[in-house]
Amino acid sequence: MVKVLIVDDDVQLTRALHGVLDREGYEARVVGDAETALEALATEGADMVVLDLRLPDRDGVEVVRRLRTWSEVPVLVLSAVTEQLRRVEAFDAGADDFLQKPFGVEELLARMRALARRAVDSEAQQTQRRREFGDLSIDLPSRSLRVCDEEVRLTPTEWRLLEVFSAHPGRLLTHRWLLDAVWDRRHGDESKASLRAHIRGLRSKLQDDATEPRYIRTDSGLGYRWIASEPEPKTEAEIASEAERDRLRVLGVRELVHELGNAVTALRIAVKLVSPGTVKASSIDPAVLHARLDDVTDRVSLLSVEVQQRLAQAESEDS
Repeated sequence: MVKVLIVDDDVQLTRALHGVLDREGYEARVVGDAETALEALATEGADMVVLDLRLPDRDGVEVVRRLRTWSEVPVLVLSAVTEQLRRVEAFDAGADDFLQKPFGVEELLARMRALARRAVDSEAQQTQRRREFGDLSIDLPSRSLRVCDEEVRLTPTEWRLLEVFSAHPGRLLTHRWLLDAVWDRRHGDESKASLRAHIRGLRSKLQDDATEPRYIRTDSGLGYRWIASEPEPKTEAEIASEAERDRLRVLGVRELVHELGNAVTALRIAVKLVSPGTVKASSIDPAVLHARLDDVTDRVSLLSVEVQQRLAQAESEDS
């Protein structure tokens, strides 16, 4: 069932929309302000957002702009405004479609069906909103931040800054761009001092030295840049190797020595198979034999390292 979040403070309209969507098989929820909507999207998620531009606490365009720092959920804007500029602003902020009020129910449902086809799996969205940068772990849905495996609490403004920075790695974010993205367009140049203060606070909590930054770099006179990068995903071979190391750690010494003996025996056989003359007589592809030799060699190395670590640990306990 497609989950739809309706963001509008018009009670009569939202009641009617909720009824129509419920009849059509959607799972609809209604909220009446921007902050509640963003919180609901971060904590509960949705497959689609139906958003009015005129909200009591924040402009709808700003809601889209903030949402796009961590989610690609489809957004259908509903608005009574007729100015072309407002439509352009909504699309530039990341809205997917725009429907003018008043509108027909059939057109609304047709546009929603089109957007629903683009809705991504909620579990995949959850993964995309978790980011790892070395000692820094950011979980956007739960607003959880860990630095060196210690939980760190941020202010709402620091969270918005972190969302924006981590969503645009390597990109220069100017003072004006950050003020628009984190606050709104009513702020003037005098807010640069406030921006710098909030970034100093964020840096302090990230344990990021401005003189030798790992996360946020200052481009003097221009703005700031997020310079950390997420690690490359592990290969299947790396994942399997880690799992095998975990298995070996729980083996007893006798079991470990037994497996090492088996691995050395397998290594001798593999070396014999790839030796000159033997390969020609074998029906096995030489490339396959060499691959097996590499696998056995890696296993011997893995077991040898574990034995050495056990010996070092035993010597340390004896002393």
